[in-house]
Amino acid sequence: MKHVRLFLLHAGFCCACCALAQNDKVAEAQHTILGQNASQAGVSTSLQNTHPDAQWFPREGFGLFIHFGISSVHGGIDLSWGMLANKSWEDGEITPTEYWALADRWNPKRFDADKIVRLAKRAGFRYIVFTTKHHDGYTMWPSKYSDFGVEQKLKGRDLVREFTDACHKHGIKVGLYYSPPDWRFDAPYRNWDYSGRSVLDVDHHKIDKLPEKPAGHDEARRERAANQVRELLTQYGRVDLLWFDGGNREITNDEVRRLQPGIVINRRNGEPGDFGDSEGALPTKRFAGWFETNDPCWPSRWWSYSTSDRMDTGADVIEKLVILRAWGGNFLANVGPAPDGSIPPEALQAWEEIGQWMKHSGESVYDVTGGDFPERHNQPTTLKGDSVIYVHAFPNFHKAIELRNIPAAPKSAALLRTGDPVAFDYDGSTLRLQISPHLRTRCVDTVKLTW
Repeated sequence: MKHVRLFLLHAGFCCACCALAQNDKVAEAQHTILGQNASQAGVSTSLQNTHPDAQWFPREGFGLFIHFGISSVHGGIDLSWGMLANKSWEDGEITPTEYWALADRWNPKRFDADKIVRLAKRAGFRYIVFTTKHHDGYTMWPSKYSDFGVEQKLKGRDLVREFTDACHKHGIKVGLYYSPPDWRFDAPYRNWDYSGRSVLDVDHHKIDKLPEKPAGHDEARRERAANQVRELLTQYGRVDLLWFDGGNREITNDEVRRLQPGIVINRRNGEPGDFGDSEGALPTKRFAGWFETNDPCWPSRWWSYSTSDRMDTGADVIEKLVILRAWGGNFLANVGPAPDGSIPPEALQAWEEIGQWMKHSGESVYDVTGGDFPERHNQPTTLKGDSVIYVHAFPNFHKAIELRNIPAAPKSAALLRTGDPVAFDYDGSTLRLQISPHLRTRCVDTVKLTW
């Protein structure tokens, strides 16, 4: 994900697809396993949610994804996906039996939801999505409809309540991730060989064939999933966003909205949802309607905690955020907490850097609409009403910034970080800006144009 800078500065817009292709292919493979077709997982138009309580989504623009669970104990496998043998992407692997045994060693004693939410808010995140149950089946709240989770392993500690209470306290929008698939419930009937070249059981032993599911098995899983979602939507106060990951209408969006009328719902449960999305890669063309890209940042290439993977810097994240906001989309940046529940120091350092940038340039990414990048503007732009354009100059971009089809010269052009005026000229349709090299930084520099 470090290649986003190349995307804009050296190779042009289209080359981003090549730079990010590996993550995009991984996302496609995972979506296939979860039963999501290409139209669900890629760029497309979703329904427009007109409920007044849902209108925060396109305005806020910047969210934090928290992928947390028992896989963090290992430190070398991704959440749930580490159970699959012979994967086509880079990830460690252990048997499902070994994976689920990690629950006996997991003790997130330093998970402090209040501190995490407070620091995330200071960094500029406006909403947070928390994994309540991943595909591995471990429930992060004491569900009556689960036999594997905090109720059985952490003496009933309700991590979901700690998270939602902290968000409500600090004025952060609450997002709950929920995976309807349950690989533990389905364990005997799954082939754990991703490649399909053989049939592997939960210990990765070869077997001739999978046993047949008993009558009613799939329906029992569907009802279990629906009941778990009902618990999440009725026991934790206001929930602003429900982030499904797989499944097929185990609970309908109509029922979800009856329980939480103002909620925003993604489109990964077999229904249209409220916004389009891409995962692990920025979109390759301008989208219609609300949109969000979710992307691993801490670590940079997978979702769960890693002892060795690279981590994004604050500048990396700001660049991806600015690109998406220039198209009116949201950026959901993921962090995987350490097994003790603490946030990795590299992430905290990046959050501090992002927060410092937000102090002077945050107005350019909140409550804005997308500009005309790259069609008429050679750097990403966002708009606030009819009188302000924000121009985002990326590091290493030293040519003149050019905005075409501008109807009039602006009254002022100022660098948000310092307030210094920025020189410009206007020839009747094209506006050209040149930021002095002495005012540039190694992060995105934002110019505010006012009419």
